[in-house]
Amino acid sequence: MNRLLKFALPGVVGVLLLAAFFLLFLREKPTAVGVPIPPEAAAFLNLAPAVKYVGDEECAVCHSEIYRTFKQTGMGRSFYRPTPENVIEDYARNNEVYDPRSRLRYQMYRRDNDFFQLEYRLNENGEVIHGHGRKVDYVIGSGNSTRSYITSENGFLFEMPATWYSEKKLWDLSPGYHTRNLRFSRPIVQECMNCHNSYADYVEHSENRYAETPLGIGCERCHGPGALHAAKRSSAKAGAALNGQLDSTIVNPGHLPVGLQIDVCRQCHLQGDMAVLKEGRKDTDFRPGMRLRDIKAVFIRDQLEAGDFRIASHGARISLSACFTQSGGRLTCTFCHNPHQPVKTLSRAFFNGKCLECHSLAKLTHTNGKIDHRDGSDCVACHMRQGATADVLHVNFTDHWIQKEIQTLSPSETDSLLRPDDAHPVVLRDFFAEQDPAATGLQLGIAYVRYFEAKHGAPEYLRRALPLLETGLRENPDHQNGLYHLGLAYLHLRRPAEAQAQLQKLIALSPEHALAHFQLGEALQQLGRLEEAATAYRNSLKIFPDNAKASNNLGNVYATLGKLDDAVAAYQQALQIQPSYAAAYNNLGDLYFYRQGDAKTARKYFEKALRLEPNFVTAMHHLGNLHLKTGNEEAAQKLYQQILTVDPRFAAAYGNLAVIYQRRGQREQAILCLRQVLDIDPGDARAKDMLRQLASGR
Repeated sequence: MNRLLKFALPGVVGVLLLAAFFLLFLREKPTAVGVPIPPEAAAFLNLAPAVKYVGDEECAVCHSEIYRTFKQTGMGRSFYRPTPENVIEDYARNNEVYDPRSRLRYQMYRRDNDFFQLEYRLNENGEVIHGHGRKVDYVIGSGNSTRSYITSENGFLFEMPATWYSEKKLWDLSPGYHTRNLRFSRPIVQECMNCHNSYADYVEHSENRYAETPLGIGCERCHGPGALHAAKRSSAKAGAALNGQLDSTIVNPGHLPVGLQIDVCRQCHLQGDMAVLKEGRKDTDFRPGMRLRDIKAVFIRDQLEAGDFRIASHGARISLSACFTQSGGRLTCTFCHNPHQPVKTLSRAFFNGKCLECHSLAKLTHTNGKIDHRDGSDCVACHMRQGATADVLHVNFTDHWIQKEIQTLSPSETDSLLRPDDAHPVVLRDFFAEQDPAATGLQLGIAYVRYFEAKHGAPEYLRRALPLLETGLRENPDHQNGLYHLGLAYLHLRRPAEAQAQLQKLIALSPEHALAHFQLGEALQQLGRLEEAATAYRNSLKIFPDNAKASNNLGNVYATLGKLDDAVAAYQQALQIQPSYAAAYNNLGDLYFYRQGDAKTARKYFEKALRLEPNFVTAMHHLGNLHLKTGNEEAAQKLYQQILTVDPRFAAAYGNLAVIYQRRGQREQAILCLRQVLDIDPGDARAKDMLRQLASGR
């Protein structure tokens, strides 16, 4: 079978209560659980982990104008509910997208106050043969460049396949979907959520479930949690001037040294190709004033092609600029960008004027006829590359590597920028170039395993990861994230016994690690130790009962053990958690058809699986087998042929077509199909036997 904070101050009882609250925190020295506070930021009391977030509305009480303009910026409009009032898309014309790889079409439409994306497929006669729609629950992206969409299923958030590209006013597949169309199943993980939103109430042990979701990046992402500051301002001395003194209750990034200032921006504008949290850290541990490298390692591609810049690479690219390295810390992000003011309201002349604050026109070169250094010339156009990014099409971005002279890209270099991420393996390096070789090796090994899973399934990444993780764990044997990812790497390489050993070490260190129990179940299942695998899955589900994959895998184990009632219950539990989980429907169909001989019930489940996942070749194959057994040869043939349009090396489809052709006396077609089977699997004994029979005329 397939195995497949918000903190609110209490009601105002009196100013004395608020004052006491403030004094309590004044007596506490700021510490963060495991996260060092740089001495340069130690004065800010809201770095202490006990200080709570209060939400933007508290900020608006005293900072109404800043609040108003910030809510118009891209950050302030980064995540929100769709409404008729905020529509910028065209839902009436050119509102369809076709993906030739998957042969799926998408139509975006509006029904009253709700918005939807419909996925469908046409047959050769132009008839709809598949349709599946999902409602838009959230919009992600300000619309300055793009708007993408999120659908929710029991609090699990998934990206949707189509995106609106604002500059060109067109619909197309979402970023990354041209190379790998994940349809409605791409999880919105914490890293995605936390760069497009304020910190959400993430459900521990899940991948993409949130108990509460904020709407937009808020003030506290750049200033830190505001409970202390709000309490002080609400105290008996509210409104008292600071007379130029530092307000220690809230971080003002302008009072941080340059490195810590830029880290405030880099928390989202230094995406890299893969980020790895440090051992024991969470994304939400970062507070402005901390060093980002104390929270996570950021890996970027080594030896990037000329001109390659990514949509969230500003924090890396600016550091390449001579303007940055030679400015003595003057050129920070906020030198050109006021985070409280929408970029769209500023002219190109404004940004050119920023250049002239450091560069005098009188001292610039005037002898080269190709260079225009006259008053009113466009510095940005000549010194900051403009163009589409390598990771997001239809969008024009500004490369923040300020260069004296921008070289024109050759056609091959331009092609390389648009080449899919999975075109060839890449080498990753640590952006921060940390000096601890043991920790750095482990983090790089983890990055390669995660890169393999998320972006590029080349075994080369696992081969690179293994020695890094194995060496790192010899020096740091209790590194839990290292143990987990080494176990994963072994699983991917079909080395389950070695995976089991690593995962059991991890569980001994962290018995409540739900994913470790789940992956241990995978390893034991590969080893054929099914009773132990069932125990591992049950242990995982005790810790996090809403893991649909764990319930589905447990159902597979029960089915193999002949515990059919338990298997059905496990599959049904998976579908209660995730009603769109096609694999669980397929497995129910498998059980009813092959184990219980109930073709009617099985057909219902197979067809449901295919409505949810039209390219699900295993479900197609089972449904084809069902049609073949119940005498509907024509329907079976169509399904087997459809399988081969999706996966031309699905040997069983060729084998079953050979059976159909043999029954009809179409000997040559049957022989061709059997030869295809043997081309894929030269050892297939049944295909060899059928081929001998057909060759001998029997």
